[in-house]
Amino acid sequence: MTLRKSRAAVASSPEVEVAAEELLKKGNAVDAVVAGVFAACALYPGVLLGPVQILIGGGGVGLRAFDGRVRQPGIGAPRPRGFREDEEVPDAAKVGVPWLPATLSVAVATAGTATFAQVLAPALALAKGSPRHDVLTKIASRGPRAVEERPLGAELLVLAGRTSGGLLTSDDLSSQRPEVHPASRHVLGAAHAGRSGRGPRSSSPRDRNAKASPVDAPSEARTRFVYELPWSNDEGGLPIAPAGLVEVATTRAVAAVDRFGAFAIACWDEGASGLSIPELGLRAPFFATPVLRGETRVRPGDARAAAAPIALVGTDAGPEFGFAAFGASDAYEVLQGALRSVIEDDRIEAHGEARLVAVSHLSGIASALR
Repeated sequence: MTLRKSRAAVASSPEVEVAAEELLKKGNAVDAVVAGVFAACALYPGVLLGPVQILIGGGGVGLRAFDGRVRQPGIGAPRPRGFREDEEVPDAAKVGVPWLPATLSVAVATAGTATFAQVLAPALALAKGSPRHDVLTKIASRGPRAVEERPLGAELLVLAGRTSGGLLTSDDLSSQRPEVHPASRHVLGAAHAGRSGRGPRSSSPRDRNAKASPVDAPSEARTRFVYELPWSNDEGGLPIAPAGLVEVATTRAVAAVDRFGAFAIACWDEGASGLSIPELGLRAPFFATPVLRGETRVRPGDARAAAAPIALVGTDAGPEFGFAAFGASDAYEVLQGALRSVIEDDRIEAHGEARLVAVSHLSGIASALR
C-alpha cells in the first residue's frame, strides 16, 4: 500500500516503523531513523553490538554518510601470536568493537533536531521489562561512553578480552570516534520529470515479485543520480555486496523523509550468531577476524565489512527517492533492479526474495512504498 502525506517512514518491522514515525512528528528524518535503530536494539539482542550505516540527503542536511560498522579489536595490545591452522578458534576472537551507539549519537548531534533522550524514548518503552532496558537507560544518560563503562564495558571485556581468547581491549572501547563522510554520487543517465509530482504507486514488496509501478507521467528528460555510502563496493554506479563472506540476509533497515524533503536511511544487522550476554539481554555478533599464523593481520581499528543495500536517487537538486532492500541474500540484486527501473523507465520494479521499501518526496508530497 502506498500512503501520500508531507512526511513518511517505512521499516523492516512494524515496531521500528512506529518508532520512526513517532520521532518524525517532532523531529526530522535523521531523528526518525536513529529512533528506529534504537527500537531495533530494544527488540533484538544482536543489534546494539553490531554495525549500523546511515545515508542522508536533501532538505538542509547535506549528502552525508555515517559509518558505524564494527571495528577490528586489538588497540593497545601486543600482537598475538595467532592461531595455528589446526587449532580451534574461540568465538571470543570473532567479537569486534561496537560503534553503533557512538554513530547514532553523532548522527543526531550533526544532522538531527531532537535530543538524544527523545530519540531513545520509543526504544525504552519497547525494552521495558527486559535487561536491555537498563542498558538503553545507561546509553540515554551517558551517551556512547556507556559502552566503555560498567556494566556493558566490563561484560564485553570478560566476554571477548584476552583472558577469554579474544582481542578486545579497554582502548578499543574508548576509541569510538565516528566521522561524517560525504556521500558518493554517480550519474546513471536521463529519466523523465513528472507532471503530477506524485509518488510511486506499487503493489506491496512483500510480494516476492512486485509488479512494476509508474513513478510519474513522463515529460521532459532530466539526469538522475544515485547517492550511496562512500565505502560501498560499486559496479557501474550501483552498490554491490561487500567482498568476502558477508551475511546479507540478516540486514534490516528503516527509511524516512520529512516535510522539508530530507531523506535518511539506516541499516543494521540482526546479529543472528554471536556470544550471549544473558545478564544484559544482548548478543555480541561475529564481525572481527581472528589472528591466524601465516596470514596478514587485520589492523586494529579497521572497519569490518557489513552489508548495506541502501541508496538514494535524485537529480542534481537532491534526492527524490530512498530505497532499502533486506531480508534475503539477493537484497543487492533487488536494490539494483529498483534503481535501474526508476532511472531508465520511471518505474519502481522489484523482483526477488528480498523485501524492497522506499520513500519519496516529490512536489511536497511524501510517499511510503511498503
